[in-house]
Amino acid sequence: MDNKDKFFTAKNDNVFKAIFCNENNTFLLKTLIERCLKIKIEIIEIHAPEKIKENIYAKGQILDVLVKVDNRLINIEVNSGFYDGVHRRNFGYAGSKYSEEVKIGENYLDMNEVIQINFTWGLPRKYLILGEYLLVDKKTEIKFVDNFSIFEYNMDKIRELWYSGDKEYEFLAILDFNKEELKKIGKGDEYMSEFKKKIESLNDNREYKEFLTAEEDMKKTNNTFKEIGRREGFEDGKVLEKIEIAKKLFKENIDEQIISKVTGLSMEKIRDLK
Repeated sequence: MDNKDKFFTAKNDNVFKAIFCNENNTFLLKTLIERCLKIKIEIIEIHAPEKIKENIYAKGQILDVLVKVDNRLINIEVNSGFYDGVHRRNFGYAGSKYSEEVKIGENYLDMNEVIQINFTWGLPRKYLILGEYLLVDKKTEIKFVDNFSIFEYNMDKIRELWYSGDKEYEFLAILDFNKEELKKIGKGDEYMSEFKKKIESLNDNREYKEFLTAEEDMKKTNNTFKEIGRREGFEDGKVLEKIEIAKKLFKENIDEQIISKVTGLSMEKIRDLK
């Protein structure tokens, strides 16, 4: 598909952040969180482990959305695909936020509540539309702590629900709507209308689409190298490290055979890197 015809949705984490992480207009983010958690909130600040840059074109930035809301710290994760380690990664991040909160304040009772919201595509069928994960004893249902929780939305099932005519989660299904699907949303919902306007504006921005296309190409390249490593029995990290070494040696005009000996990569793969 030609770049000009491709339509990027908020399933892409950079598109999600460009739409929702506007410190000057928090309406969309506020409404999204309120509908997900079924509570009324006031956003105090939007921040992240790395400061969200105003320049959305900064390549290589992968930032988690972190929102300070009343006495809550809310982390939003956009998982465009599922793999065995994604829950461990996300739990590790939420856990690190909780650990930081433990160190703040005069006593433990004044800690902020830590909530993580996951929008995940590609979940196995056994997962519900909404998974609510708490640290609870399975016999007594007593909570170990009362200020830590994880919510995960099964975005594929939400899409199926929308196609069946159930609009309960339309506010989430819209995150991955294409041009034709966007035309089908009803009028009268300010959140839906504002989101539609934002996503269409981003896709009309040629420079932004070029950035997203380049980023996707980079991810595909990295995934290809990882797959090469998996098939050859190497650990992903070691393969990527060898490839980076090979690239640097190429820049120094080192002979291909020497690069192959140094890195352990085959001549065929060395030539593919050129």
